[in-house]
Amino acid sequence: MNQKDENYKMMYKYHTLSEEQKYLLTELLSPKDQFSSFPLIQILNGQTKKKFFGLETAISQLDQNSRVLFFQNALPKMAQYSLELLNLSPQKQLLISEGIIQFTRKEIYQFLSLAFFGLLEEQHESFTSPCTLNYILQGEPEKTKCYLHYFIMANQELENEIITIERIGFNVNYHIHQFFPNSQANQILDIELWCNCDKSLQTFDFVDSNIEEQYNSIIVDFANKYVGGGVLYQGCVQEEILFTIMPENIIAVLFCNALGKKEVVIIKNTIRYCDYLGYGYSFHFLEREPQNLNQSILVLDAENYGYYPPLQFQQKSILRDLNKAFIGFSLSQSAEEEDFLLPISTGKWGCGAFKGNCQLKIIIQLIAFSTSWKTKDQQRRMIFSTFNDQQLQFYKKDVDLIIQKYKSVGKLFQQLMKINNQQNVFEFLLSQQ
Repeated sequence: MNQKDENYKMMYKYHTLSEEQKYLLTELLSPKDQFSSFPLIQILNGQTKKKFFGLETAISQLDQNSRVLFFQNALPKMAQYSLELLNLSPQKQLLISEGIIQFTRKEIYQFLSLAFFGLLEEQHESFTSPCTLNYILQGEPEKTKCYLHYFIMANQELENEIITIERIGFNVNYHIHQFFPNSQANQILDIELWCNCDKSLQTFDFVDSNIEEQYNSIIVDFANKYVGGGVLYQGCVQEEILFTIMPENIIAVLFCNALGKKEVVIIKNTIRYCDYLGYGYSFHFLEREPQNLNQSILVLDAENYGYYPPLQFQQKSILRDLNKAFIGFSLSQSAEEEDFLLPISTGKWGCGAFKGNCQLKIIIQLIAFSTSWKTKDQQRRMIFSTFNDQQLQFYKKDVDLIIQKYKSVGKLFQQLMKINNQQNVFEFLLSQQ
């Protein structure tokens, strides 16, 4: 049976506890100190020889009050919630095709508690691996601090609030008939369709702050095709950081398999639990009060051009990235108007390890954003974060000149199709007669 068949359902598979695991979780229901808790946690995770350096280091660097709260309150709660979820094993559908699934904050806390104890099952080969916090507890103390802070600070008064994950795929009736009203004959987002698009190019703002600092907005996650990337492993760049400081997003890692070329995911209503400094190996945890910043996370996976960067200048590659960005910026047909009008906070999408060309990605996002306006008078905003890159701060002038020169989506797209990897993208577009 085709996984993408709309009638096909794959249900979440829960771990079956052994008698020993039941006993260990039951032991953790009563408050214990660090030295009596650690062996139980390690055995649950199947680790009797390797020390949990990440967890031990993180615990040792917590202040006294936080250590007490973790061992006296959070850890027993995590054990209790883990037993509750596995005893109930509620029917949950995996999000392998278009659709929406919802979780309460309590349910997510339960799943993440199971991840902490190493008691989650891998669902399918098309899902990311690992699906536990085992690797992080062994060797990632700064990431571990973020999760400990989440387990300690999660507010029981908010446990019934709903978090939504929506998987969106290409839909002719929506993505073509709604946004390309004069091209009803087209059935795919092809080169001809984009060339004939007469929508006006829209400006967007450049700011120095990080993407996730834009409150009341849609935050673009520079994603791997496996949602969350290496968040449960050693990765610690934009996507992994976004999921680590907002751990509730990890529920999408557990329930979404690899994204197709014309699919995106949106996660709504997760809470920011901590701050951070640094990036990659320099990342480290900063404490903050948890806060709901009214941010939707748009999981927009970039293509990996790391093995051969010139590939991204081929027409089929530009078309792939443009279609992906457009589907993401268009949200879904069921999106409320207030969601649709939230500013989109983006930046150097796919321009790190995936070796995307920043100027090319700016133009692709400009075209996609301009096309995603439903009406001419609709007030949408796109905010491009420069990450304090001095060069990027001067890009706005060139982008504005390109908008003035080409005016329409179709004219800019036609010219973009003529580019090659030897050319400076902005210079090429501005030099054409």
